[in-house]
Amino acid sequence: MDALSDVLEKIRLSSATYFQSDFPVPWGMDVPNGPFAQFHIVTDGKCLLKTSNNLIELTKGDLVVFPKGTAHWLADAISSKKTPGAEVVQSIVSGDPFFQGDHISTTLVCGHFEFDGTVKHGLVDSLPELIYITRSEVEEKDWLQNVVSLVIQETANARQGNEVVVRKLGEILFIHALRAYIEQNEIDNGFLAALKDDRISSSLKLMHNAPGESWTLESLAREVGMSRTSLSNKFRDLVGETPINYLTNWRILTAKELLRESDLPVREVAHKMGYQSEAAFNRVFKARVQVTPLRFRHTERIKTQV
Repeated sequence: MDALSDVLEKIRLSSATYFQSDFPVPWGMDVPNGPFAQFHIVTDGKCLLKTSNNLIELTKGDLVVFPKGTAHWLADAISSKKTPGAEVVQSIVSGDPFFQGDHISTTLVCGHFEFDGTVKHGLVDSLPELIYITRSEVEEKDWLQNVVSLVIQETANARQGNEVVVRKLGEILFIHALRAYIEQNEIDNGFLAALKDDRISSSLKLMHNAPGESWTLESLAREVGMSRTSLSNKFRDLVGETPINYLTNWRILTAKELLRESDLPVREVAHKMGYQSEAAFNRVFKARVQVTPLRFRHTERIKTQV
């Protein structure tokens, strides 16, 4: 599995689509900074999008994603009153849209993506504030255009299994939007920049695919065709930590998943993660998570029962 897919599974990407709705003039929707990544697709008409740094005119076919839940507003005009987004969503979901009128200026699909906030990884930190993909850019990428079209179709029709389909499509939409962002932009540092570097990306894939392997800086460097010094420096410049520290963090992240979702004894989890003894694994796990593996498993099981 590639590194991006692996991380997205670990952070438990999920999505929810609120609505596809017409907006008659005048209208405005204020979306505050929040814990969820937001997205909007303009399916017809046009509108303005305002963030603290940008004022963009969106037109039919444009897609915007706010991976970090950054505050913004959408409206037919700058002067239009901006109603809190939660009120707008609730009114549409309840079947009594807040904005009424015959002159439709915009039709939007709106929703959000969620990540597991307890999972710490460089990918989340390196996500941009805004991903803006114009209609022409969407159309240049068949895979993205197909997903956007399916999201629009499914949100426009209430059919059997519709909610599950839309939710899964939303997850795919985020991945494709992120892929487009990576391909279209110069990214100098962070996990996304590491994914664009062939050899650093290869080293990540090696560690992700076999976290229990007895990797050393020398063996990783040999596998990706770099010197130890070059790999260490380039990896640290892009990812923000050394390869071995990243490996340790990835092992603990994978171990947490095994402890949460399986009944494997701790000693087997330790072995799968490359530790020669349960005691050594316990020491590293507690240093990174602040609790022992057994306590972590116990706490997580209690959460699922509540």
